[in-house]
Amino acid sequence: MSIFKMKKLDVKHYLGIYLTRKQMQEDGITNPSIAIKTFTLNFVSKLSKMPLDEEIIIEGNAFIDSKGNIIATRPSEENE
Repeated sequence: MSIFKMKKLDVKHYLGIYLTRKQMQEDGITNPSIAIKTFTLNFVSKLSKMPLDEEIIIEGNAFIDSKGNIIATRPSEENE
């Protein structure tokens, strides 16, 4: 398994992306699995409570804060 690490992306970046995805799901523009819809709702909720400049790192399917805490884990496509 390879680990993909992205640095210098913050809460503001991901909150913008996932708010758009959430709206698209609510509007019926996209229709992902229940697992992805649940992930999107929970992730937006968690990000909304964090400082916008907090760095987020992606390792595999996990979104991790600058202190090494897992914020959320995206369901794998195999489980969708």
